Amino acid sequence: MLAFSVASSLVLGTALGVAWLYFQAGTTTNETKLDNQTRVNEIKTILADEFREADMTPKHAAEHVGRAFFYGKDVMKAELTASDGLVLAAKDEKAENRPAGDAAEIRESVRLKQGLTSYWALRRPGDLKGKVRLSGLSPFDMRPRVQEFTAPVDIDGRPTLVLHLYLSLGRFGSSQRALVFLAGLIVINITLASAALTFFGLDKLIYKPILALDEAAERITAGDTNLRAAVNSEDEFGELARRFNTMADSLIFARFQADTDSLTGLFNYRHLHNYLASQIALAQRYGRELTVAMLDIDHFKNVNDLYGHPTGDDVLRMTVGFIKSQLRQVDYMARYGGEEFVIVLPETGSEEGLRVMGRILAGFPDNVYVERMGIKNPVFVSIGVADFPYCGEDANNLVAAADLALLLSKRRGRNQVSYFRSMDHKKAG
Repeated sequence: MLAFSVASSLVLGTALGVAWLYFQAGTTTNETKLDNQTRVNEIKTILADEFREADMTPKHAAEHVGRAFFYGKDVMKAELTASDGLVLAAKDEKAENRPAGDAAEIRESVRLKQGLTSYWALRRPGDLKGKVRLSGLSPFDMRPRVQEFTAPVDIDGRPTLVLHLYLSLGRFGSSQRALVFLAGLIVINITLASAALTFFGLDKLIYKPILALDEAAERITAGDTNLRAAVNSEDEFGELARRFNTMADSLIFARFQADTDSLTGLFNYRHLHNYLASQIALAQRYGRELTVAMLDIDHFKNVNDLYGHPTGDDVLRMTVGFIKSQLRQVDYMARYGGEEFVIVLPETGSEEGLRVMGRILAGFPDNVYVERMGIKNPVFVSIGVADFPYCGEDANNLVAAADLALLLSKRRGRNQVSYFRSMDHKKAG
């Protein structure tokens, strides 16, 4: 995003800087042309005045005016010629009384009865050899340049003399270089300011909303299912946040369905394994007690066979309702499979866990039963108990220890609670 901000701002700054440079260069060019044209007109006016004096010949007038105007620093070459191109006075006195080097251009100016202006680029400052004609004055052309004037001077209504000048545009070049420097500063300042504004604008309008959605997605993926993206606007990002929240709700609901038993509403084995692993990690870190119990409804197959599966489903729901009534809110219950259930008792040792399971065992027949013709046929349950870390130090081993304790209860005749401590400990219960 920063690269985009800088690139777009650089384009904007360059465009504005170039536009400003062309405008200022155009103004400077017009001023330079006006100054040089004013000088030419002044020379022509003085020449006309000279001829009004008595006995003033073209050569004398040319020499008189030449001494006054030809020796300025910006005059590179200057000639006053007759209409046929013969040099009458020149800055370079060696050129006098000879045909001008630009005689064809001089004759063309006389024929057209108007002044001609040309621009030339030089290879080296002050050297007219090898000059290159220019179509105009570009603000990006840094070569030395001159402006050529060829202007006929009318005396008594006819072109008698021709003024031929090469004026240096050095001052124009200096002004131009200053303008280019200022344009560069404008480009840099506009680029930096625009980049900053663009970056902070994009950061607020685009980057931060995307970052917030990304953070929300990561936290939901990590398990923070209550988190939702904030909807702070009614624009496209607000709509995107609403759709994201809808998707998160659907995802959480789908995950809940995948982790939940549809009949009893309890969590299933997959959820049990993740939950138990997290509780073991907490117990291990903070030195807390943890007890796991596995319950199995005795002779549940007979219930299905004698009374039908709908009755068996009712027994399962009654089982869940009764057991939950005996547990704390912090306790956890999951359907392990079929008629088997697992209970996790956080911060509870084996002795307290056995007391809770004993209470469930004692009240089970009175609360879980099959009623036919006003007669309640009680249902019984077998329970196995294991605790952390004595019976297992991870979820798989701890559930396996509770399952072994449950098996011990069934082998002892069912309808009882057993505690089985594995590893190098003796059996108990």
